[in-house]
Amino acid sequence: MTRLETEQLVLTELDRTHASGPYLAWMNDPELMQFLESRFRNHTADDLAAFIESTNADPNQLLLGMFAKDDDSHVGNIKIGPIDRHHARGDIGLLIGDRSRWGSGLAREAIDALSRHALEDLGLHKVTAGCYGANIGARKAFLAAGFTEEGRRPEHFRHRDGWQDHVLLCRFA
Repeated sequence: MTRLETEQLVLTELDRTHASGPYLAWMNDPELMQFLESRFRNHTADDLAAFIESTNADPNQLLLGMFAKDDDSHVGNIKIGPIDRHHARGDIGLLIGDRSRWGSGLAREAIDALSRHALEDLGLHKVTAGCYGANIGARKAFLAAGFTEEGRRPEHFRHRDGWQDHVLLCRFA
């Protein structure tokens, strides 16, 4: 079982018991989901439990819950995958669901910890990520965690405020 620690967080694998409660509420919150492609459907606890179980069973994916050290609350999730073993790369995505924790550096810590794990322990050469151009917080967190912007795909996503660029980011071993 993977367990990573940062200054403020413990990152550990989720199980089906995490599919309800905060995680389920986040996944059905339009504001939280506005920059995620999974926003286009309503989520149930059964859906999330199946997602957790299928991700945990896939050797080319790693889904970790982000738990605050100060009170053990579930504050978000971070995932790498799919991992392409042939090209030694994987894509990172995350969600900070607890709004009271936004801006506290949790995203940067989680991104850095999972990136280091992927590059050092899993033997990847490159980790990648993408975000909507308007998702300034995510972009800043990835850059602060050692990523560089490697490109943009103009007007790639339809968003409620019009079209959004797809910002492509990466970090190398």
